[in-house]
Amino acid sequence: MKQLTLFSRDDLDLIHSQSIEILERIGVAIRSEMASKLLTDSGSEINQSRGTVKIPAALIEQAVKNAPKNITLYGRNPHYDIKLESGMVHFGLGLNAQQVLDLETGERRFSTKDDVGRMARLADALPNIDFVMPLGSALDKPKNSQDRHELDALLNNTEKPIICWAENGQGLLRMAAAAAGEDENLSSRPIVSMYGLTTSPLQHEKRYVENLIEFAKAGVPAVYGSCIQLGATGPITVAGSLTQVNAEVLSGLAIAQLAKKGAPFIYACMGSILDQYTAVMSHGAPELALVNAGATDLATYYGLPHFGVGGCTDSKVVDEQAAGEATETTLMAGLCGTHLVHGLGYVESSVTASYDMIVIGDEIAGMVKRMLADGPVTRETISFETIDRVGPRGSFLSTPHTLKYLGQHFRTTLMDRRRFDGWQKDGAKHLAIRASEKAKKLLAEHQPQPLPSDISATIRTMVENDPP
Repeated sequence: MKQLTLFSRDDLDLIHSQSIEILERIGVAIRSEMASKLLTDSGSEINQSRGTVKIPAALIEQAVKNAPKNITLYGRNPHYDIKLESGMVHFGLGLNAQQVLDLETGERRFSTKDDVGRMARLADALPNIDFVMPLGSALDKPKNSQDRHELDALLNNTEKPIICWAENGQGLLRMAAAAAGEDENLSSRPIVSMYGLTTSPLQHEKRYVENLIEFAKAGVPAVYGSCIQLGATGPITVAGSLTQVNAEVLSGLAIAQLAKKGAPFIYACMGSILDQYTAVMSHGAPELALVNAGATDLATYYGLPHFGVGGCTDSKVVDEQAAGEATETTLMAGLCGTHLVHGLGYVESSVTASYDMIVIGDEIAGMVKRMLADGPVTRETISFETIDRVGPRGSFLSTPHTLKYLGQHFRTTLMDRRRFDGWQKDGAKHLAIRASEKAKKLLAEHQPQPLPSDISATIRTMVENDPP
C-alpha cells in the first residue's frame, strides 16, 4: 500500500530550512557540559547571554549523513528481531503509566513492578505486538532505581525487543550486556534500546542527553525526540510545532553522532494538543495523528527510522471511546509508515495502563497490518480461470484458488462476528469483557523462555546494588 504523507517535498524543504535557522540563530539550551563540549569542539557557538548553543548547518548535515538509515532491534529470541526499513510498521506498548486498571478487580490503582512484568508477558504472548516497553511503572520500588527494576521485569518476561526509559543509562547498559550473555557483543546485537526526550521548547536536560551519549558510545540504539504540546510547549500549529520538534531532534542527532560516528539513532516524536478546556494533553485528538504523520514525513526526509505513537485514548475506561480513538491513531500511524508505533495499552491520556487495552490494541494492530499487506495484482490473484470455471450462479467456497488464499484473511480472536443468537447464547459479552477474559487466559498459560538462572541473579544484584 502506498504510504500516506502529510507534507509535500516543498513543505519539508521549508521546515528543514526553518529548523536549521532555529539552530543557527536561536540555538538550544543544553544542561550538560559533556554535550556542550562535544558541540563547541566541533564548531558550535555558546551564547552566554541566552544560555544556548548555536549549531551550524554543516554539523547537522554531517550528522544526518553519518547516521545509519536501517536499524535492527533485537529480541532475546532472534525470531522476534525487527528491521526498521521502509514500509515496515511495528507496534508496541506505551511507556511508564503511573496508574493501572487492575485486571482482576477493575479498580484504578498505582502501578507496581509486578504490573510491568505481567504486561510484558501479556505482550510477549500477543502476535501483533512487536516490541515491549514498560507500560506501567515500578512505583513500589525506590525512585532512583525504578528504571532498573522495570528493565529487570522486562528482561524476565519477554523475548521481544525492549525499549525502556533511561534514568541511569550506564546501569541499563550493564544489565542489557549481562542479559545478552558473554558470547554476545551488545553493540552487534542490542536487545535493549534507550528512550529519551528533549524538554520543549528547545532544551536538552543533563541526565537524558548524557544517557544519549552513553548509548551512542556503546553502539546501542537510542530513541530520542520530543513530546511536544501544541499551544503550550510549542507553537499551536502542527507545522510550527513540528519545525521546533525537528530542531530539537536534529540537535540530539548531532550530539549522538559526535559521541560516536554511525551511532544508531531513531527520530522520535510524541506530540498533541494541550486541550484548552481540560488542560490535558490529548491522546485521542486528531492532531496527535497529524503530528505523528508529519514527524514520520520528516524522519523519512532524512532517511532516519521513526518512533511515533498510536493505539492510545483519552477515555478513562475500556469503552467505545477507547476503541474508537485507539483505532484512529493506530490506523493513521500505520498508513503513514511509522516504523515503531508505541502507545498500545494506554488509557486516560497515558496516565493509566490497561491490560484489556493491550489485548484490544493487539487486535487493532493485526487489522492494520492486514490492511498494509501487499496485495499484488497479477493474473494469478485476478483468477480469471477460476471465475470462468465457477461461472454465473456458482460458488467459490470450495475452489482450489479460495483454499490457497484463504489464509490471507485476518482471523480475529477477539472481535465477535457471530450472528446475534450465537453471541447471546455465549453470554452476550461486550468487548471489554472478552478482552479481560483473553488477557487472563494468556497470562495463565503463556511463559516466555526464562533467562538463565545465573544471568537473572546477576541482573537482580545489579538492580539492588548499582549506584543511582
